[in-house]
Amino acid sequence: MTASHGKRVGFLELFFDLVFVFAVTQLVGVLHADQGAAGWGRSALLLWLVWWAWSQFAWTGNAIDLDRRPVRLVVLAASLAMLAAAVALPQAFGDDAAAFAVPYAAVRLAGLALYWIGLAHDAAHRAALRTYLPVALVGPALVLVGGLAGEGARPWWWLAAVAVDLASVATAGRGEFRVDAGHFAERHGLVMIIALGESVVAMGLTAEEAGLTARVTWVLVAAFAVVAGFWWTYFDWVAAAAEARLAGEADHRRRGNLARDLYTLGHLPIVAGIVVFVVAVEEALLHPAEPLHGLGVTALAVGPVLFLAGFVAGNRRAAGTWLWPRIAGVAGVAVVALAVGPSADPVVPLGLLAVVIAAVAVAESSRHRSLAATAA
Repeated sequence: MTASHGKRVGFLELFFDLVFVFAVTQLVGVLHADQGAAGWGRSALLLWLVWWAWSQFAWTGNAIDLDRRPVRLVVLAASLAMLAAAVALPQAFGDDAAAFAVPYAAVRLAGLALYWIGLAHDAAHRAALRTYLPVALVGPALVLVGGLAGEGARPWWWLAAVAVDLASVATAGRGEFRVDAGHFAERHGLVMIIALGESVVAMGLTAEEAGLTARVTWVLVAAFAVVAGFWWTYFDWVAAAAEARLAGEADHRRRGNLARDLYTLGHLPIVAGIVVFVVAVEEALLHPAEPLHGLGVTALAVGPVLFLAGFVAGNRRAAGTWLWPRIAGVAGVAVVALAVGPSADPVVPLGLLAVVIAAVAVAESSRHRSLAATAA
């Protein structure tokens, strides 16, 4: 990270983030349980909702003081509500959807309330928030209505909530939000670390369940190499360069819009890529002597592609350049997953994926047409 910090991420924020990442990892089970196109669509919809709740608190924590005791209590209560929503998440499209929707809506509303109340003495920032709140309040209301609606209507209510969420940030783009670049970047970097760590935990538990045979061990080693590559391609330069670019934008409105595009929207596919890759690894660990098929092959392709491609659009938005090594890596991942995945033991495509991602890391570190060079 660069030295642009006005304040640091607090332990309370990290506590909330741990609960959020648990909610995200619940989606792995959702995909295993429903492997068809509908399952992928439902998982994507739930990921958006969970990510949006976390993002809302990321913006709130960036803008207000969370150290006051009443605020702490609200954040802890929101963490409990997020835990309840996470536990109920696998049944969100079942008969007990309200068990997810009610605590979820409470989290969203708590975040918005803290945001508004915490800016009582910041008239300029509150003026920007005033353009966002009326639309933002509709999203959790639609999620709540969908949770109480029938199973057939529920996806449409929740898709409407997603549309409203997008409309809310488009509306907010006209306001001058005060963004602490260092804190915002650090918060997203730390949630990335937690997500990567949870992926390692999930892989380890699945390997233990499968039994540590030689095949399982090699699959685990190859999968860990891919996750280590994920870490490298993000923290080697992306994290610091993105923060520097955000800190270098002096205009409040433009900085707020950049934070929205580069982090709130741009990091969603990166987190999604981690989750989806874990699905592929679990399939490989449970069937280490069989080529991947169906869900395993799809997840093997989609996960790393989302992770690598997630920052391509963000870099284009922030620096005006294309990350060609990363784009080539996306093509390489697709070839390996779709051509080799269905025809070889899982350790082979996983090992090749690790090589592809390592090649991306090496190529990017030697190039200067990147956000890092622009920020410098």
